[in-house]
Amino acid sequence: MTAVLIILNAASLCLAGEVITDTARQWAKEAVSQEKSISSAPSGNTVAVLNFKNTSGDPALNPLQKGFSFMLITDLASVPGIQLVERVKLQALMEELDMGASGIVEEASTPRMGRLLRANYLIGGELTLPKADDLNIGSYLWGVSGDKMLGQPNARGSLTDIFDLEKKILFEIIDQLKISLTDEQKQKLKKPFTTSVTALYYFSKGIDSSDRGNYRQAQTYYNKAVAADPQLGAANSARNELIKMRLAPARPKEDTVIRTMETQNSNSASLKQNNSTFRALNPYQIEKGHGSGQVKVSW
Repeated sequence: MTAVLIILNAASLCLAGEVITDTARQWAKEAVSQEKSISSAPSGNTVAVLNFKNTSGDPALNPLQKGFSFMLITDLASVPGIQLVERVKLQALMEELDMGASGIVEEASTPRMGRLLRANYLIGGELTLPKADDLNIGSYLWGVSGDKMLGQPNARGSLTDIFDLEKKILFEIIDQLKISLTDEQKQKLKKPFTTSVTALYYFSKGIDSSDRGNYRQAQTYYNKAVAADPQLGAANSARNELIKMRLAPARPKEDTVIRTMETQNSNSASLKQNNSTFRALNPYQIEKGHGSGQVKVSW
């Protein structure tokens, strides 16, 4: 197996799964063992998207570390001329390097990760909250071969604006990569991953649970994401993958597993839920106690 196997084009990315398989782990072992023989980055626009680091000090934003990255990966898969490094292989590499299940690459490790992933460019960034519900997303485009910063797109707005903020970052990255798009391609890229912040949060939690091997918990989160947005194809595909791989049941007992996990890992508030508040607010706002009721929601 060679490093080129981790590269996906737009068509194959749509077929890629979200479960870290033994094949991905074996690739990671071989990539690390062959590290000294890596001399240069491959040709072309090979891009790896790292998880965005939550530096806000608020753990409620942790799910977006992978969720925001996933949205960028999904959009970049539709950009002609870009080859993407598969997300699960980045996560497998993080495991192999014992860098933690969060998949966060510290700045000092960025050049090494670029070489191991055989990427020309790395995209990453940080999520901050300058003030309540005011989300700031600072990103970067790193040139691996020249070992230098090529651009630092930034976007700021409310949490409910996150889909617009992602598009702003996306188009700035495309400009920095000097890729020209037709009007039709631009319109396609403007379509949001979802219009539901609730669906994004649950989907993000599903990815992280799956990465940690908590597949039943992941399935429940994916189900919640689909309930919030039935058109969220990524969540449908991810939960179907778990069922197909026999990592989760076809007909789970809804919420039983996740409630058990939340009790064991309790980050949650414990007072009773106001249903109208739950429908009106997204999970982050619910956890922060906004609205008329306090609810039991854990991230």
